[in-house]
Amino acid sequence: MAPLNLLTVVSASFLVLAKVNGAVAAQKPTYKVEFGKDGHCLSEVNAARLAAGFSELVQAETGNTEARLPDKATTPPEEGDGWAWMPVCNALIPESAEQKTSRTGATAQFQSGTYAYHPVENPDNVDCKAVVDKWKGAYSNFDGLPPANKEEEDLYDIQENVSFVALYNPTDKATADCRVVTCTKTTPGAEADGGTGRAGQNTETKASALICMTAPDVLVEGGDAPFTEDQWGQIVTALEGSASAVAPGVVGLALAILGLSLL
Repeated sequence: MAPLNLLTVVSASFLVLAKVNGAVAAQKPTYKVEFGKDGHCLSEVNAARLAAGFSELVQAETGNTEARLPDKATTPPEEGDGWAWMPVCNALIPESAEQKTSRTGATAQFQSGTYAYHPVENPDNVDCKAVVDKWKGAYSNFDGLPPANKEEEDLYDIQENVSFVALYNPTDKATADCRVVTCTKTTPGAEADGGTGRAGQNTETKASALICMTAPDVLVEGGDAPFTEDQWGQIVTALEGSASAVAPGVVGLALAILGLSLL
């Protein structure tokens, strides 16, 4: 599948740990995620799809775990256990801007699907139309029919392009799990106090994103192109108008004939 690609900030500096009575106090932040209502912004997503001639996506049912976002909402007690939401939280809540940083890509390994993703400022008041318009705007990143997801193809390393394909997932009876996900980072008091060892209050940082998981996956690595020529033509027509979906030579000929008829 085309994984959920995220931009994270990785600290290039060493973490200074507080020492208390000769021992290292290595308290680490903890993370949890909270999920909003099912089908968030799905009506706006489906409006864009219907305009392009595709069927509406149906919100995946609660019991259909293979077509829904992971429900493990807190970090595991052991680091080795891994946590699907960690890359998302790291992308939404980067390290302190005061630290020297470098930018790198991170990948969230979720269930098989094609994902649309966009950070939102207020999880209780999401401008769904603006988010969908942002996803539609990635159309300009494609020179023509979107290619298959091949190993040498880096087009889908950009999440906006994956979001565009997810929005127009052309599969009949495709499902979607569209929800606002809010990540909360809790930093222990000592670390929040600059690692000085002095007791301090825990601090919480929150950030949210709208994520739509569409299934089945249409960007399987090594698979076929996500759209046929006809399906791509439908999208072009919806986004640019009928004239843009016709070959330029045909348009020119039609205009010439129209001009002659007006003489």
